[in-house]
Amino acid sequence: MPTSMGRIDGGNRMARWQMPDLPKGPLRTFNRELHALHGKAGYPSARRLYLAVERVVSHTKIHHAFTKPLLPSWGVVDVVVEQLAISARPRLDADAETDRFKSLWDEAHDSRLPSDTDVPSLPDGQGSAPVAGQIPELFRSRSVINPNRLIWDALVDLHGAGKPTSVPHVAAELERRGQLELCGGEGYLYECVKMTIKGAYEAGMSVHDFGLMNARKVRTAADARNELMAALLDPNSDADRVRKAHDQVTELHPHLLRPQQA
Repeated sequence: MPTSMGRIDGGNRMARWQMPDLPKGPLRTFNRELHALHGKAGYPSARRLYLAVERVVSHTKIHHAFTKPLLPSWGVVDVVVEQLAISARPRLDADAETDRFKSLWDEAHDSRLPSDTDVPSLPDGQGSAPVAGQIPELFRSRSVINPNRLIWDALVDLHGAGKPTSVPHVAAELERRGQLELCGGEGYLYECVKMTIKGAYEAGMSVHDFGLMNARKVRTAADARNELMAALLDPNSDADRVRKAHDQVTELHPHLLRPQQA
Protein backbone atom coordinates (compact mmCIF):
# COMPACT_ATOMS: atom_id res chain seq x y z
CA MET A 1 0.00 0.00 0.00
CA PRO A 2 1.43 3.41 -0.88
CA THR A 3 1.75 5.87 1.96
CA SER A 4 -0.42 8.97 2.13
CA MET A 5 2.65 11.06 1.22
CA GLY A 6 2.89 9.11 -2.02
CA ARG A 7 -0.71 9.76 -3.11
CA ILE A 8 -2.40 12.81 -4.53
CA ASP A 9 -5.78 14.03 -3.31
CA GLY A 10 -8.37 11.63 -4.56
CA GLY A 11 -6.29 8.49 -4.11
CA ASN A 12 -4.43 8.32 -7.44
CA ARG A 13 -0.81 7.30 -7.19
CA MET A 14 1.49 10.29 -7.47
CA ALA A 15 3.77 10.35 -10.51
CA ARG A 16 7.14 12.03 -10.58
CA TRP A 17 6.99 15.61 -11.75
CA GLN A 18 8.59 16.26 -15.12
CA MET A 19 11.92 18.03 -14.94
CA PRO A 20 12.22 21.18 -17.05
CA ASP A 21 14.59 21.21 -20.01
CA LEU A 22 17.57 23.18 -18.72
CA PRO A 23 21.11 23.63 -20.06
CA LYS A 24 24.03 22.43 -17.96
CA GLY A 25 24.81 24.86 -15.19
CA PRO A 26 23.93 25.89 -11.60
CA LEU A 27 20.18 26.19 -12.28
CA ARG A 28 20.01 22.67 -13.69
CA THR A 29 22.02 21.32 -10.75
CA PHE A 30 19.69 23.07 -8.30
CA ASN A 31 16.57 21.73 -10.01
CA ARG A 32 17.89 18.17 -10.20
CA GLU A 33 18.80 18.19 -6.51
CA LEU A 34 15.33 19.50 -5.66
CA HIS A 35 13.72 16.65 -7.61
CA ALA A 36 16.04 14.16 -5.90
CA LEU A 37 14.94 15.42 -2.47
CA HIS A 38 11.32 15.21 -3.59
CA GLY A 39 11.89 11.55 -4.40
CA LYS A 40 13.45 10.84 -0.99
CA ALA A 41 10.27 12.20 0.59
CA GLY A 42 8.08 9.85 -1.46
CA TYR A 43 6.98 12.33 -4.17
CA PRO A 44 4.31 14.14 -2.13
CA SER A 45 1.82 16.13 -4.19
CA ALA A 46 1.91 19.92 -4.31
CA ARG A 47 -1.35 20.08 -2.35
CA ARG A 48 0.02 17.85 0.39
CA LEU A 49 3.12 20.03 0.62
CA TYR A 50 0.90 23.11 0.65
CA LEU A 51 -0.87 21.77 3.73
CA ALA A 52 2.38 20.56 5.32
CA VAL A 53 3.96 24.03 5.11
CA GLU A 54 0.81 25.49 6.66
CA ARG A 55 -0.34 27.26 3.50
CA VAL A 56 2.44 29.86 3.56
CA VAL A 57 2.89 29.37 -0.21
CA SER A 58 0.35 28.17 -2.77
CA HIS A 59 0.40 24.67 -4.20
CA THR A 60 0.84 26.21 -7.65
CA LYS A 61 4.04 27.96 -6.59
CA ILE A 62 5.32 24.72 -5.09
CA HIS A 63 4.65 22.80 -8.29
CA HIS A 64 6.24 25.52 -10.43
CA ALA A 65 9.39 25.44 -8.28
CA PHE A 66 10.01 21.92 -9.60
CA THR A 67 8.65 22.08 -13.14
CA LYS A 68 9.30 25.59 -14.50
CA PRO A 69 12.65 26.39 -16.17
CA LEU A 70 13.09 29.34 -13.80
CA LEU A 71 14.72 29.82 -10.42
CA PRO A 72 11.95 29.89 -7.79
CA SER A 73 12.02 32.43 -4.99
CA TRP A 74 14.01 31.44 -1.94
CA GLY A 75 10.93 31.86 0.26
CA VAL A 76 9.27 28.95 -1.56
CA VAL A 77 12.40 26.79 -1.61
CA ASP A 78 13.11 27.38 2.08
CA VAL A 79 9.82 26.02 3.39
CA VAL A 80 9.55 23.20 0.84
CA VAL A 81 13.08 21.88 1.45
CA GLU A 82 12.53 21.88 5.20
CA GLN A 83 9.34 19.84 4.86
CA LEU A 84 10.87 17.41 2.36
CA ALA A 85 13.86 16.83 4.63
CA ILE A 86 11.55 16.04 7.55
CA SER A 87 9.46 13.70 5.38
CA ALA A 88 12.44 11.91 3.80
CA ARG A 89 13.16 8.29 4.67
CA PRO A 90 15.59 8.07 6.28
CA ARG A 91 14.86 11.47 7.76
CA LEU A 92 17.36 14.20 6.86
CA ASP A 93 18.65 17.10 8.96
CA ALA A 94 16.35 19.97 7.95
CA ASP A 95 18.84 22.71 8.82
CA ALA A 96 21.66 21.03 6.91
CA GLU A 97 19.48 20.49 3.85
CA THR A 98 18.26 24.09 3.97
CA ASP A 99 21.86 25.34 4.12
CA ARG A 100 22.84 23.06 1.25
CA PHE A 101 20.02 24.27 -0.94
CA LYS A 102 20.70 27.90 -0.05
CA SER A 103 24.21 27.46 -1.46
CA LEU A 104 22.82 25.82 -4.61
CA TRP A 105 20.19 28.55 -4.93
CA ASP A 106 22.79 31.31 -4.52
CA GLU A 107 24.95 29.79 -7.26
CA ALA A 108 21.96 29.55 -9.61
CA HIS A 109 20.89 33.10 -8.75
CA ASP A 110 24.37 34.56 -9.29
CA SER A 111 24.67 32.80 -12.65
CA ARG A 112 21.71 34.83 -13.95
CA LEU A 113 23.23 38.19 -13.03
CA PRO A 114 25.01 40.50 -15.47
CA SER A 115 28.79 40.30 -15.71
CA ASP A 116 31.04 43.25 -15.01
CA THR A 117 31.33 43.86 -18.76
CA ASP A 118 27.58 44.48 -18.91
CA VAL A 119 27.89 47.49 -16.57
CA PRO A 120 28.02 50.87 -18.30
CA SER A 121 31.23 52.81 -17.82
CA LEU A 122 31.56 56.43 -16.80
CA PRO A 123 31.27 59.08 -19.53
CA ASP A 124 34.42 59.59 -21.60
CA GLY A 125 36.91 61.95 -20.09
CA GLN A 126 35.62 61.62 -16.52
CA GLY A 127 38.50 59.49 -15.30
CA SER A 128 38.26 56.59 -12.91
CA ALA A 129 35.73 57.63 -10.29
CA PRO A 130 36.06 55.89 -6.90
CA VAL A 131 32.79 54.04 -7.56
CA ALA A 132 34.25 51.84 -10.27
CA GLY A 133 34.89 48.88 -7.99
CA GLN A 134 31.40 48.92 -6.49
CA ILE A 135 29.23 49.57 -9.55
CA PRO A 136 28.90 45.90 -10.60
CA GLU A 137 27.79 45.02 -7.07
CA LEU A 138 25.14 47.71 -7.16
CA PHE A 139 23.75 46.25 -10.37
CA ARG A 140 23.71 42.82 -8.73
CA SER A 141 21.46 44.26 -6.02
CA ARG A 142 18.71 44.55 -8.69
CA SER A 143 18.80 48.35 -8.66
CA VAL A 144 17.35 48.55 -12.16
CA ILE A 145 13.97 47.31 -10.91
CA ASN A 146 13.24 47.49 -7.19
CA PRO A 147 10.92 44.64 -6.09
CA ASN A 148 10.07 46.38 -2.81
CA ARG A 149 8.92 49.44 -4.74
CA LEU A 150 6.63 47.27 -6.88
CA ILE A 151 5.15 45.74 -3.71
CA TRP A 152 4.69 49.20 -2.21
CA ASP A 153 2.94 50.48 -5.35
CA ALA A 154 0.57 47.49 -5.32
CA LEU A 155 -0.24 48.10 -1.64
CA VAL A 156 -0.92 51.80 -2.21
CA ASP A 157 -3.14 51.11 -5.22
CA LEU A 158 -5.15 48.45 -3.39
CA HIS A 159 -5.57 50.69 -0.34
CA GLY A 160 -6.60 53.65 -2.52
CA ALA A 161 -9.22 51.49 -4.21
CA GLY A 162 -10.61 50.40 -0.85
CA LYS A 163 -9.57 46.80 -1.39
CA PRO A 164 -8.03 44.39 1.16
CA THR A 165 -4.23 44.47 1.47
CA SER A 166 -3.53 41.04 2.96
CA VAL A 167 -0.68 38.95 1.56
CA PRO A 168 -2.94 36.86 -0.73
CA HIS A 169 -4.58 40.03 -2.10
CA VAL A 170 -1.23 41.76 -2.71
CA ALA A 171 0.12 38.59 -4.32
CA ALA A 172 -2.93 38.39 -6.59
CA GLU A 173 -2.50 42.03 -7.63
CA LEU A 174 1.20 41.52 -8.40
CA GLU A 175 0.32 38.38 -10.35
CA ARG A 176 -2.21 40.39 -12.35
CA ARG A 177 0.53 42.91 -13.16
CA GLY A 178 2.95 40.16 -14.11
CA GLN A 179 5.31 41.17 -11.28
CA LEU A 180 4.89 38.50 -8.61
CA GLU A 181 7.87 36.36 -9.59
CA LEU A 182 10.04 39.46 -9.99
CA CYS A 183 9.15 40.39 -6.41
CA GLY A 184 10.23 37.01 -5.04
CA GLY A 185 6.88 35.25 -5.08
CA GLU A 186 4.26 34.91 -2.39
CA GLY A 187 6.80 33.42 0.01
CA TYR A 188 8.79 36.67 0.01
CA LEU A 189 5.65 38.65 0.88
CA TYR A 190 5.07 36.45 3.93
CA GLU A 191 8.72 36.89 4.90
CA CYS A 192 8.26 40.67 4.73
CA VAL A 193 5.29 40.43 7.09
CA LYS A 194 7.25 38.26 9.54
CA MET A 195 10.21 40.66 9.52
CA THR A 196 7.90 43.65 10.01
CA ILE A 197 6.23 42.09 13.04
CA LYS A 198 9.61 41.13 14.52
CA GLY A 199 11.09 44.55 13.82
CA ALA A 200 8.10 46.37 15.31
CA TYR A 201 8.36 44.30 18.47
CA GLU A 202 12.08 44.92 18.85
CA ALA A 203 11.66 48.66 18.17
CA GLY A 204 8.76 49.00 20.60
CA MET A 205 6.53 50.38 17.84
CA SER A 206 3.17 49.44 16.39
CA VAL A 207 3.28 47.36 13.23
CA HIS A 208 1.57 50.23 11.38
CA ASP A 209 4.14 52.86 12.45
CA PHE A 210 7.07 50.52 11.87
CA GLY A 211 5.76 49.64 8.42
CA LEU A 212 5.40 53.31 7.46
CA MET A 213 8.90 54.08 8.68
CA ASN A 214 10.38 51.27 6.59
CA ALA A 215 8.28 52.22 3.57
CA ARG A 216 9.85 55.69 3.63
CA LYS A 217 13.31 54.11 3.86
CA VAL A 218 12.55 51.82 0.91
CA ARG A 219 11.39 54.75 -1.19
CA THR A 220 14.44 56.85 -0.28
CA ALA A 221 16.77 53.97 -1.15
CA ALA A 222 14.97 53.37 -4.47
CA ASP A 223 15.23 57.03 -5.40
CA ALA A 224 18.96 57.00 -4.58
CA ARG A 225 19.58 53.94 -6.78
CA ASN A 226 17.59 55.48 -9.62
CA GLU A 227 19.70 58.64 -9.40
CA LEU A 228 22.90 56.61 -9.58
CA MET A 229 21.57 54.79 -12.64
CA ALA A 230 20.64 58.07 -14.26
CA ALA A 231 24.07 59.56 -13.46
CA LEU A 232 25.81 56.57 -15.04
CA LEU A 233 23.72 56.55 -18.21
CA ASP A 234 23.43 60.29 -18.80
CA PRO A 235 26.16 61.33 -21.29
CA ASN A 236 26.14 64.81 -19.72
CA SER A 237 26.93 63.54 -16.22
CA ASP A 238 30.20 64.56 -14.62
CA ALA A 239 32.27 62.68 -12.07
CA ASP A 240 30.95 64.84 -9.22
CA ARG A 241 27.34 63.82 -9.88
CA VAL A 242 28.31 60.15 -10.04
CA ARG A 243 30.28 60.37 -6.80
CA LYS A 244 27.43 62.06 -4.95
CA ALA A 245 24.91 59.51 -6.22
CA HIS A 246 27.24 56.64 -5.32
CA ASP A 247 27.84 58.01 -1.81
CA GLN A 248 24.09 58.30 -1.23
CA VAL A 249 23.48 54.70 -2.32
CA THR A 250 26.29 53.22 -0.25
CA GLU A 251 25.19 55.24 2.78
CA LEU A 252 21.80 53.55 2.50
CA HIS A 253 23.33 50.17 1.55
CA PRO A 254 26.60 49.90 3.55
CA HIS A 255 26.77 46.14 2.90
CA LEU A 256 27.71 46.93 -0.71
CA LEU A 257 31.06 48.28 0.42
CA ARG A 258 32.55 44.83 0.80
CA PRO A 259 36.34 44.48 0.66
CA GLN A 260 37.53 43.66 -2.83
CA GLN A 261 39.12 40.25 -3.28
CA ALA A 262 42.84 40.34 -4.04
